[in-house]
Amino acid sequence: MELTINLESYQNYTLMILDGDINTSTIQILENALGNATRINNSHIVIDCSLLKSISSDGLKLLLHCQVQLAGHFYLSLYNVPNSVASLMELSGITYFIQMNTQEQNQQKQSASA
Repeated sequence: MELTINLESYQNYTLMILDGDINTSTIQILENALGNATRINNSHIVIDCSLLKSISSDGLKLLLHCQVQLAGHFYLSLYNVPNSVASLMELSGITYFIQMNTQEQNQQKQSASA
């Protein structure tokens, strides 16, 4: 499957909406989108992963590398990460460096407020 990324700029943050798989054949698309997101005049980049199907180790490595490169200038966070992808991110240790919010956490919040 391919990867499509939509960039949306809001007053306080830039939203990247991922749809598809992050793997060796699509990693360049993610890298280019992150580069474009840094050109928008917002210091917070939110990556919406609700439509993310899978991520490879190369994708995890790119996210970690970007976090290191952007630290001090940009704040990167992952939002609405599917549970299957979230468990891999937690296992890899990337969540020590990038704030992550999962679909399960969002469902719990919605249940608590209902």
